[in-house]
Amino acid sequence: MSSAGLVNVAEATKAAPRLGRFVLERIAAPTTGLAQPGLLGGGEVWVTGSDELNEPLAAELRARGVNAKATSSLPSGATACIYLGGLRDVADVDEAIAVNREAFALARTLAVRLEKERGLFVTVQDTGAAFGMAPMDARRAWLAGLPALVKTAGQEWPHASLKAIDLERGGRGPEALAKALATELLEGGGEAEVALPASGGRFTLRSVERSVAKGEPVIVRGDVVVVSGGARGVTAACIEEWARESRARFVLLGRTPLAPEPACCAGVADEPGLKKALLAEARSQGQSPAPAELGARVHEVLSNREIRRTLAAIQAAGGEVRYEAVSVEDAGALGGVLARVRSEWGPVAGLVHAAGVLADRRISEKTDEQFDRVFDTKVKGLLALLAATADDPLKLLCVFSSVSARCGNNGQADYAMANEVLAKVAWAESRRRPEMLVKSFGWGPWEGGMVTPQLKARFASLGVPMIPLAVGARMFVDEVRGAQTAEVELVLGGEPKAEALLFAGAEARVQELELKVQRGSHGYLEGHAIKGIPVIPVVLAAEWLSRAARSFRPGLVLAALHDIKVLKGIRLGGFDNGGDRFVIEARPIPSSRGAQLQLDVRGSGGTHHYSARAELLSELDAQGPALPQLELGEWSGEPIYGDLLFHRGAFELIEQVDGISDHGAGGRVRGVERAGWPNGSANPWQLDVAALDGGLQVAVLYAQRMLGRDNLPTTIGELRPYRSSPAPGVVNVAAYRRKVGSHGVTTDIHFTDEKGVRLAALLGVENHALPAGSQA
Repeated sequence: MSSAGLVNVAEATKAAPRLGRFVLERIAAPTTGLAQPGLLGGGEVWVTGSDELNEPLAAELRARGVNAKATSSLPSGATACIYLGGLRDVADVDEAIAVNREAFALARTLAVRLEKERGLFVTVQDTGAAFGMAPMDARRAWLAGLPALVKTAGQEWPHASLKAIDLERGGRGPEALAKALATELLEGGGEAEVALPASGGRFTLRSVERSVAKGEPVIVRGDVVVVSGGARGVTAACIEEWARESRARFVLLGRTPLAPEPACCAGVADEPGLKKALLAEARSQGQSPAPAELGARVHEVLSNREIRRTLAAIQAAGGEVRYEAVSVEDAGALGGVLARVRSEWGPVAGLVHAAGVLADRRISEKTDEQFDRVFDTKVKGLLALLAATADDPLKLLCVFSSVSARCGNNGQADYAMANEVLAKVAWAESRRRPEMLVKSFGWGPWEGGMVTPQLKARFASLGVPMIPLAVGARMFVDEVRGAQTAEVELVLGGEPKAEALLFAGAEARVQELELKVQRGSHGYLEGHAIKGIPVIPVVLAAEWLSRAARSFRPGLVLAALHDIKVLKGIRLGGFDNGGDRFVIEARPIPSSRGAQLQLDVRGSGGTHHYSARAELLSELDAQGPALPQLELGEWSGEPIYGDLLFHRGAFELIEQVDGISDHGAGGRVRGVERAGWPNGSANPWQLDVAALDGGLQVAVLYAQRMLGRDNLPTTIGELRPYRSSPAPGVVNVAAYRRKVGSHGVTTDIHFTDEKGVRLAALLGVENHALPAGSQA
């Protein structure tokens, strides 16, 4: 590579794939009333990590039907664990850092079984109920790697139930904290990360695409910038491009000593040739190096060459540069190097921490030594750099993180956790030194390096763009000259999606939630009974699916449920005897817009009851053209809830039938508000289940006219809400004929308010005739 530059920005930019800049933000996340799987099935759930809170939480969970037990040591063979170590007080940074190792050790114990079995792993921390993004005790940022551990487990344990909770203690006692946690676990929802402030509310995180704000350069000619890991690879390309603009002085720190190249290597470019030359040189001196030793010598030569090319490129770009060989986490050696730099060049104005190593192994296989080497390079390296520059007039702090911190990554629990800690420490430093520009860069995958053509093709198939070296370097420079904003934690590259990081052939993760239906919580279902046994209406199952889908994809709204099928109706045999338990499953479906999920409702024994496909978007679609006038004849006035419909009590939802004909039927129905259906403020309705069921009842009346006998809806082609919550007031219903056969009727049912504004639609509703003599 010539000294004219490591990269050609203009040429690479022309061919760059679509890349993005994603800012992390906290958003509201309403509770769903659905439980974390692994709690209600009767298995042992171990609570550990906090001597103060273990037993109070276990007791609160037991009172709510969970077989929870407090322990100071997780038993071997355990499959369910709630770890509370992140709630403990920490006296210093070292105590905070230790929480990460403790959590990893627990995960490794669980991993032996959870790689293949169902189980539960929940971590709980107090980082201000905003995952480090809001003011808090700065020491606690150093324990903040737990969510990345949970998300990496999600990549490696496809059947496990996983969640990271940020619970603000706020001076509350153990009992109050236990109640808040138990409520989240049993009624919260499917978000991977949940924040619970002491003042109330429930929040989660999402990454939102946003352009960088333009500003004046922070680092200018003559400023001294210390860069760890900056002499090779991606970071080197970024620094070269930065030097071209800033003309600053760069101190590159690396582990590799810069040594003279052996004369025998002169003119030899490739690795096989270097091996041959070095082996011949060694033999001429009576040595017989082992293959590993020979490989290390070749690696040293190639590394030194890359470092020298970087130094030359930065100088050619207009910057001053020096290289210092030092282990960045060695505080003593680092302090000596920076003292020398200050005496020769002046105080440090900028700090970029990009040093990192990898030792990819699954959680179950990773040793303590491997974890420490990866984690410490990042975390203790940053700790040492901040301590060594504590008295310098820093204007800029940047940490090179990875999208793995946001999504987790298979085999990289230590790397993901370390990068998560870096991001949260960056937030803490931005608050401690508000005059300083602080950025955490969660880079996506870069072109070149270890990315093979096959891996690149896989990323492309998943909609994950690769970052060309030159383009990424330009993105970096745009950020470090950006305006001072609250946008500290970024992902640069493709939109962060956990499924995009699954290795080829890995089993896609199935997300799940559970619920229990019984008289105490669902008493209104007494009015939807056959032969005295309550039956789940299909639109209530749709409500469950809506709640699950929106919590699995926070920040999106439900645009539609497609192909809702009743595979086996649910009769609630346990309604008055402990309740009936159900599992809601979600599997991601590739989508170019928003998100799509395949959803299923199963009984606790695995019986498949309902299925649907959820379509989620950033906002609801427009309502479309006006509805045509429905030609109706007079209704006979026959009592609806005598012999025509089996519904009673709270399910007598048709207030008025406006008319009926061969073209369809229309009327007015009660919504959940007018019907008085229970709607706790903690778990509000997302769909107007009462109005939707009333609409299906109108369709049953129409099908009775056309078929001459009892019938039930078995399939709904599409449920499309035009609001994100039920509307108050009158709900009008019009069921339009689409198809009539000898055994079934298909209708489109539209719901409007008293002004004609559309509220929802049930499209392609199929009602099938029941056998003669059966009871609907």
